[in-house]
Amino acid sequence: MTKAHKNPMKPLANSGSRVAQRFAVAMPVVLEHGEGATHDLSSTGVLFESAIAPKVGAWVDLTLKYFNEGEHFDLRCRGEVVRVETVGDGYNVAVRLSEPLFPDRIRLDPSPPR
Repeated sequence: MTKAHKNPMKPLANSGSRVAQRFAVAMPVVLEHGEGATHDLSSTGVLFESAIAPKVGAWVDLTLKYFNEGEHFDLRCRGEVVRVETVGDGYNVAVRLSEPLFPDRIRLDPSPPR
């Protein structure tokens, strides 16, 4: 598998069709049948690499693991697999979350900021 982004929280360019800003962030992710690492995330979705390829349309439970101010945290979430791409020996998996991680941070107007 390839390494996820090294910058802990780097905003990514927005395509204009997204409702939430994405951040390049590398953190472990645990699924029911394996583990992986995030490439980027937003309040409404996550892109991660994994050795397994869930089916597009499948619902998955994820646990994002992070370390902050000397403490380990598990952020549990659920979402629908919207894209799976083969990359080397693994897969990049895009998941749309069923509930926003940070609801107060969602930009409801998808037009670019002025």
